[in-house]
Amino acid sequence: PSVVFVVSPEGVRRKLIMPEDAGLPLGDEAAARGGDPGENARWLRALLCDEIQGASRDLVLLNAAAALIVSGAARDLGTARRRAEDAIRSGAAMQKLERLREVSHAV
Repeated sequence: PSVVFVVSPEGVRRKLIMPEDAGLPLGDEAAARGGDPGENARWLRALLCDEIQGASRDLVLLNAAAALIVSGAARDLGTARRRAEDAIRSGAAMQKLERLREVSHAV
């Protein structure tokens, strides 16, 4: 579970977010562990090529869903999670990573 604070004109509200709120199963804490930079880079590429399934992918989807909500691109976790999944499956997420890599190397 994650604690979030919702800020609105009415004030600040504390809210507990569960993976189930986004249609995801409760995962294992070990899914959040990373490795060295090379391992993490390989893992990210595999994830964005839709080759990773399971709790670590679910964790990324939940965080991506939260980012979509904060940015105003989605209104609820379920819809946002599906958009994040679609971005991975379609290759759009990998294209964004490649574009970021190109721009960062050009600077």
